Amino acid sequence: MAESVLVTGATGFIGRALAARLAAAGLKMRCLARRGSDTSGLEAAGMECVEGDLLDKASLEKAVSGVSAVWHLAALVRSNKILARRKKIEDQFHSVNALGTENLARVSASAGVKRFIYFSSISALGPGDNLNEEAKPRPITAYGHSKLEGELLLRKAAGGTCLDFIILRPAMIYGPGAERWTSLFNAVLTGLVPMPGKGENAISICWLESLLDAALLAAEKGAPGSAFNISEGSIKLNDLISTLAGLMGTKPIVFHFPKPLLGAAVKSSDLALGALGLAMPRLNLLADRAYFQESTSNWSHDTSKLRDLGWNPKDTYDALTLTLKGGGFL
Repeated sequence: MAESVLVTGATGFIGRALAARLAAAGLKMRCLARRGSDTSGLEAAGMECVEGDLLDKASLEKAVSGVSAVWHLAALVRSNKILARRKKIEDQFHSVNALGTENLARVSASAGVKRFIYFSSISALGPGDNLNEEAKPRPITAYGHSKLEGELLLRKAAGGTCLDFIILRPAMIYGPGAERWTSLFNAVLTGLVPMPGKGENAISICWLESLLDAALLAAEKGAPGSAFNISEGSIKLNDLISTLAGLMGTKPIVFHFPKPLLGAAVKSSDLALGALGLAMPRLNLLADRAYFQESTSNWSHDTSKLRDLGWNPKDTYDALTLTLKGGGFL
């Protein structure tokens, strides 16, 4: 009988691809989905979909019953509200990403799950230069703080149990279907790219398929309790735009918003909204100082720990080419 595994967040960009990879490896798939989620594609592929919520322990107990491994990707990444109570947004990040992870870890331990793979985020570590897994975490945004808290609560929940877990910290993941990247590709294609600052800051990135290679390898060979940064490398924003433009044969105009001026405007907006206890999540780059700082910082990571296990990510130029082809841009 095929081994059964549970994937949370399987309706998302990364989760769908991971579920497909695991199914192709001969595993029996069970996917946890919130009520109202579109699971038709998963079900058409022969995967079992169960309704549940990370804050509903009873539904989690049902979901983990009989599985040998849990791949936990479900998370609140951003709010799409134009205007919302700041405290409410922060509480939602905490509830879903931190308490939800703890809930799932505890029921998994009680059910005798052998392996728990938690997809945290590089945001939990925070920006910096050549950071390895042992660097002191310095998250900036509410999302980053909640993902770090999820890591800590997972360690606490697994303590004294037989739950064998690893933590993955993916960088910015690109591939066909990644919404933010599709917006960037369209901007380069249509010829106008807005950019905060001079574009000299570097971002840490990874192709979707390389991420999946890393995740499967770490799950198989990673020591229990280990954390792994997952990044194919860093690239300056200007270089990224130039590479994309060269691949697509365009010459976009890059409109650089002066960082000091834009930063001052963001600070003013943030302070004014904060005084009212409000936030504008959909416009966080223009109204959230933490998000602005994160978006304009340098990110680079030491991934030798993962490479020592045999991980060899695809070259960025080749991966971007495949992504553009897969998205219909080439």
